[in-house]
This record gives sequence, C-alpha cells and structure tokens, in this order.
Amino acid sequence: MAVCWRIEHLGEIGSTSDAVRERARAGESEGLVVVAAVQTAGRGRGDNAWESPPGGLWFSVLVRPRLDAAEADLLSRMVPVALHPVLDRYVPTQVKPPNDLVTRGLKYGGVLVETELRGGKVVYAVVGVGLDVNFERERLPGTLARTATTILSETGRRHPLDALLGELLGSLTEACETLKHNPNEIADRYLALLALHGTGV
Repeated sequence: MAVCWRIEHLGEIGSTSDAVRERARAGESEGLVVVAAVQTAGRGRGDNAWESPPGGLWFSVLVRPRLDAAEADLLSRMVPVALHPVLDRYVPTQVKPPNDLVTRGLKYGGVLVETELRGGKVVYAVVGVGLDVNFERERLPGTLARTATTILSETGRRHPLDALLGELLGSLTEACETLKHNPNEIADRYLALLALHGTGV
C-alpha cells in the first residue's frame, strides 16, 4: 500500500524533524508530515544550522521502510531522486552530495535523513527537507547571500508552497514504492542523476 500522507501545518517551531522524531518514538505510523512556517532550530548535516525564515518550505516526513540497517543509505539516495524532477521544473537543479540542492552553483535547498536502527533493521526514518522559496536571497544572513539563492530570486515570482509540497509528496510516494519493490533502481537512478550533472558521489 502506498504511503498516505497526513499533513500538519505549524507556525513557528524549533525543528520539524525533532517534532516528527518525537512522534515516531511514541509510535506514530508512517506518513506523518510536519510543515512549519518558521524553524528556529533547523539544522543541516552535522552541526550546521539551517536558516529557516518565513517564505521557505520547511517540512519533515516519517517513513517506516522495511530495510536492513546495511541498506539505510538508500534512503539518502531515494529523497534526491524523488525531489529532483519536481524541483527541476521550477529552477534547473543539481544534486550535490551529500545533501545539497543547487542551481547555477548556488545552494537553495537541502535534505537531511535521520534513521533509527534496532536489531539490524531500520525502525523508522525522518526525512527533513528545507527549500528557500518565496524570499529574496538578500534576506539570507552573512555570507549565505553570496553562496546561496532562493527560487524567488531565480524566477522573479512567488510560488504556492502548498502546491509545491503536494508535488514533492507525490513524487516521494512513487519513490517509496520503488524503494519497496526495486531498491536497486533507486541506487541506479541516484548515480545516473549525479553523472548527468557531473557532481560525483
């Protein structure tokens, strides 16, 4: 059965991923989506903070894939495979390992996949996605205004966040089904995506 997404919209929150993880540990079923207007403690890979002002699309989803722990890395490959065809319709998008979404060499989004492992199995995964959408790049703090961009700055117009979220979740649904039935295809599509843009592993 395909994932049935249940979307919860929040105003200001520390981190959507933290909220989803707390619910996952309490037994929440697969398909929870938490969307925030603002994150005050968003984070990227490692200890990197992720600036999350109003106008961006900040969300995390809960999935419970049937994967061995050794296959957990497939999740980090599945998400860019799912997001890329949608985002590429908004701005020309490249995936820069391990988790950056870039256009014209400038970062405008990122993905963070965090897994809970137990008994050699993936119990659940929290997929966090942050996209700089409807604000000007000049609003980014410090040096980010020079190394990052936003979809608004690239296209000159605003985009309905709910519509974009719906497209992304639809693509994630398809990718989750592919992962379930043919995980090798996910790995192959991820490598093909990197090869297409020459970004390497």
